[in-house]
Amino acid sequence: MKTRALFTRKAFAAAMSLMFVAGPMSAKLSDHFSFFDVKQPDNTQAQFKDWKKTTSKEGKCSASFPKSPEHIKQRIPSADAGKELQYYVYVADHDRKAVFMLLIAEYPGVVSEENAVKNLEHFLNTLLAQNANNKLLFADLVEVGGFPGMDFFIKSDQIYFKGRAIQANNTLYLLAMECEEVNYSEEHCQYFIESFQLDK
Repeated sequence: MKTRALFTRKAFAAAMSLMFVAGPMSAKLSDHFSFFDVKQPDNTQAQFKDWKKTTSKEGKCSASFPKSPEHIKQRIPSADAGKELQYYVYVADHDRKAVFMLLIAEYPGVVSEENAVKNLEHFLNTLLAQNANNKLLFADLVEVGGFPGMDFFIKSDQIYFKGRAIQANNTLYLLAMECEEVNYSEEHCQYFIESFQLDK
């Protein structure tokens, strides 16, 4: 599946970029944003009755996927001796037309509130820099469970990549959908993103 291959490469590059968060940024996005509250999805919609709620014990969170997702666990050596960046990926396709992913990355250290939005900004800038054809359609800061998040929409040629990144203490969560433009569904994307919940 073409979209799946593209998404897998993007997911890996996104995870790798987390090793360098809070580094130099090409743009200070927070100067232009306000925070918005997010809403929970309407679970009564018939079209989502077969979606699978998946709980991540490692990430202490849950999200609904079109079907039971694959689960991948990876560790990446950190620049700090003896430390690792640990991340988990849950990924599932929808009728081979779109791919949905939840990436959970745990930092070895502590991320302060002051650096949380900077991390999100750097993360988005890193995603944009992966491909010269990437175009940012929009990005907005949101608040999810009391933590800062960022909604974003990137287009590259005929491929859409839309999602939400959330910085919760020392963990970054990325929920995203990737698909070809002709297969884009706003309803599916929003349902997936808004189904995300942090365990209390």
